[in-house]
Amino acid sequence: MTDFGVKLRQAREGRGISVRQIAASTKIAVAALEALERNDISKLPGGIFSRSFVRSYAAEVGLDPDQTVREFLERFEAEPPPPPVAPMQLSDEEHAFESRRQGAMLTVKVLVVALLAAGVLLFFVVLRGRKNEPASGAAAAPKTDVTQAPAAPSGPPPESRGQTPIPDAAPPVAALPTGAMRVDLHPTGPCWINVVVDGQNVFSGIMQGGERRTLTVREAAVIDVGDAGAFAFSVDGRRARPLGMAGQVKTARLTRQTVSQYVR
Repeated sequence: MTDFGVKLRQAREGRGISVRQIAASTKIAVAALEALERNDISKLPGGIFSRSFVRSYAAEVGLDPDQTVREFLERFEAEPPPPPVAPMQLSDEEHAFESRRQGAMLTVKVLVVALLAAGVLLFFVVLRGRKNEPASGAAAAPKTDVTQAPAAPSGPPPESRGQTPIPDAAPPVAALPTGAMRVDLHPTGPCWINVVVDGQNVFSGIMQGGERRTLTVREAAVIDVGDAGAFAFSVDGRRARPLGMAGQVKTARLTRQTVSQYVR
């Protein structure tokens, strides 16, 4: 029995027709027609489309279309499908590149998730602080002296803002409980601050330059600042060292054991 693809090619060559001429008249891709002549049905779309290709090819080269389709089915229909193409093997260099690419993508995803989480956390911290500020200020009134209100009418005339006394010269406060620390907050410029004293959030918000807050700390205070360069504080009258540079986010954890790390 003549090879199917050879039969097609011989019929085409016998008529002096090129594959491209058949492709132009049938609108079938050259690659598909050449695959037919090679018996490479893996390059054909399969099913009714393959039979349609065979029928059109046969008509162009003068063969009986129906008979040619039957021969095609007898020759190829019972054959098992071609084995799957083995996956392309990557070189060591390509493996390394792919590993680096996947690692970079994972890093970017982790950073995006971390930034989103940090933004959400900061939003809720600020929101909680704003909601709790009036209640916290009232609860802390017995032990916290906030010196940001103007002097009472009966007192001496207030000093000008340019002559605001340093924390060492702050008005006298009530006697501290035994073992407690007095922490004075006095930023030099606008600064977001969150303060937790002895486990209680006593303030969360923005303090302006020249504004003051005095805290009584029995055990520990945790102070988060959004701009270390604009933040200043004192402990028991001793000025503390700067927590960091302008724009840096810093945290101070004050106890009797750690206060020496912060004061001059």
